[in-house]
Parts: sequence; C-alpha cells; structure tokens
Amino acid sequence: MEERSYDIRTDRCEIFNPLTTTLAGPRRVLIVHSESNVGDSFALLLAMRGFEAVQIGDAPGVLRFLRTWRPQVLFVDTLIGEAHDHALARTLRDVLTVDQMEGEVALLIALAADAGRDPRDVLHAAGYDGFCRTPCPVWWMFDVLKCFYAH
Repeated sequence: MEERSYDIRTDRCEIFNPLTTTLAGPRRVLIVHSESNVGDSFALLLAMRGFEAVQIGDAPGVLRFLRTWRPQVLFVDTLIGEAHDHALARTLRDVLTVDQMEGEVALLIALAADAGRDPRDVLHAAGYDGFCRTPCPVWWMFDVLKCFYAH
C-alpha cells in the first residue's frame, strides 16, 4: 500500500489535530454510523487489519457503550443525533474525558456530508479532530489509524 500521512488535506478530508498514541494493548475503534450495513462493513474491514472495531448506529447506544469500552478513535456520522447541531460530538468528547488517564487521547473524526451541510469550521468548533466527506473510502480511515497509532 502506498504510504500516506496526516498531511492529507483536501476538500474531502482533513485532520485538524494530528494526535498520536503509543499502545501496547488493543487498538479500539468505534464506528458510529447511521446506516448499520455501512458501519458494519467498516468495522469488519478494520478488524481484518488488526483493530478491535465495533459499529453502533444510535446516539443513546453509543453513550452507554462508551461508559464500559474506551475506544481511542471514533468515526462519527454527522447524520446521527437529534438536531443537526453536532451536540453528539460535544457529548462524546465530554464522556471521553471523564476518568481519562494521563497520556490517554481520543481521536474524534466526523464522517460528514457535503461542505454545505457540514462546513469545515463548524466541524472544528464542534470538537472533531478532523473529517472525511461521505462516502468515505476505508483506505483513508486505515491511513488515519496508522498515523494515530504510532509504533
């Protein structure tokens, strides 16, 4: 596979906060997607690459799940949530910081619609660390994970 990095910045994808972490343990990725078959496919493909990947399709389920399973990376479909105000992203960020250990980081990536519905600046202000416009190619998600999980 061709080498890629966080230097990717286009109108289709961008990382605002290029975080990295070094882990000896499991690399946990949560896919929060409004279409379960798409989210399940992403999770399966990432699991085949060695990640512990889980898909959940609703906001209440995600919040319950986060209390017991602490993923380091979350890919979040911006179509999930009550109103289109990105409240879910802010809530996820709050939940992830509760009982956060020193050195623990979480990367929150928006799986966003077009720039008209999800402008870059709004996604950044909502607390996302980056975005990928949908449809999102799985190789891009894998590249983000490769950069995040430093060796």
